[in-house]
Amino acid sequence: MTSTPAISAPAYRLELQQRFTPLQNRYDLLRSDPSGGETTLAYAEQKRFALKEKVTFWSGPDKSQVAFTVGARNVLEFVGTYDVAGPGGELLATIRKDGAASLLRSTYRVELPGGTQLVGQERGPVKAVLRRVVGLATDFPWPFPIQFDFAAPDGSTALSVERQLRLRDAYQVPVADEGLDWRVAAALAVAVDAFMNR
Repeated sequence: MTSTPAISAPAYRLELQQRFTPLQNRYDLLRSDPSGGETTLAYAEQKRFALKEKVTFWSGPDKSQVAFTVGARNVLEFVGTYDVAGPGGELLATIRKDGAASLLRSTYRVELPGGTQLVGQERGPVKAVLRRVVGLATDFPWPFPIQFDFAAPDGSTALSVERQLRLRDAYQVPVADEGLDWRVAAALAVAVDAFMNR
């Protein structure tokens, strides 16, 4: 896959912030507006050591309304297939890790309703290989930002997921198309963070 062009003027931007606690991971999902303000869209608490990975995002702290879920299809996922579903269980997207392509550069294929497919890869093949070598040699995670670009069928960048260097994990998600469901964009940030074997 060739490099996709950067998003110079995103239609909207999300930020996924993560906090660690002894028993669970906490995610806060924010949307930035052009004036610099932020709106909290949803939050999630992911239990650690669950046999079947699933993250439920709630639209409020009282957990009365599900915004969306991201969950593994099977208990054991060697390559990884995850479904993004709305509050009523409707399928919003399917995220599949491409095992062969991911040997050198983590790659995801995202199927949207209507048959549209996005393909996401780590930005920079050299950095992707170095991340694997450092991880294998030291047993420590890659310390530098992990960045993904997801290409639309026409080759343009539909969205990017960019890990920020902070005390806690935070991901900036600029989205080029206002029509792309923000829940799918957020789910891709979760996939990069929680489901990628770093």
